[in-house]
Amino acid sequence: MRPTILLAALALTLVPAAGWSQMRPQPRQQQIPTTPPPGGEVTERLIMTPPEGWQIHGSSANQNSISKRMFPPGQTSESWNEMMSIQIIADPRADPREYIQHIVEASRANCEASGPSPVSEAQTNGYPVATMTVTCTKGRQTGLGGLVAIKAIRGAAALYVIERIWRGQPFERNEIAPVPGNMLQEWSGFLRNVSVCDTADPARHPCPK
Repeated sequence: MRPTILLAALALTLVPAAGWSQMRPQPRQQQIPTTPPPGGEVTERLIMTPPEGWQIHGSSANQNSISKRMFPPGQTSESWNEMMSIQIIADPRADPREYIQHIVEASRANCEASGPSPVSEAQTNGYPVATMTVTCTKGRQTGLGGLVAIKAIRGAAALYVIERIWRGQPFERNEIAPVPGNMLQEWSGFLRNVSVCDTADPARHPCPK
C-alpha cells in the first residue's frame, strides 16, 4: 500500500479535511510532516492509517502545537461515542511518559474513579514510545463512563500523541468498561501501526515505500 505524503506545515494545519475524505472507501497509510526547520525541508512524518470513513470534526492550533479530532461515520464533536485525537507538539524535549501522566492526573480530577494501566515504554522505528490506557467510571461533568488508549512518540522534531477515546454508560469501579466487543482489538491493531519516520534518516527511521 503506497503511502500518501501530505505537505501541511505544523504551524498551519495537520492535513486538509479533503485529504482525509479522499481515503474512502479504502483507507490509506498517511505520512504527516511536522514543522519545517528554517530554510529546510520537512523530513519527519507521523505514519498512521485512519479507520475507514472517519472524518475530521474539530481542530485547534497555536505556535507550538496542533490537534485534530476525528469521528466515525454518523458521529461529530457534538454527539459521539468514539473519537480519535491527533496532536503534534513542537517540542523535541517533551517526554512521552510525562505527557501521559498529565492525562492520568486529568482523569483523576474529572472522574469519580479512574483506572490507569501501567505505562509501557519501548522503541518504535527508532523513537521512544509510551503507551497506556485509562478508564473513567463516570465523568463528573458528563455523567458518562470513558476509556482512552494513548500512544505518545518522541520524535527529533516533535512529540506525537494519538488517543483513541470511548464514552458511554457509566460503570462501577470494579467493573470492566462496557465497550463494544471488538473495539479494543481494533484499537490495539491501529495503535500498533502508528509510528514516526524520517525521510532524511532511512537507516534509523525508515519510512514506508
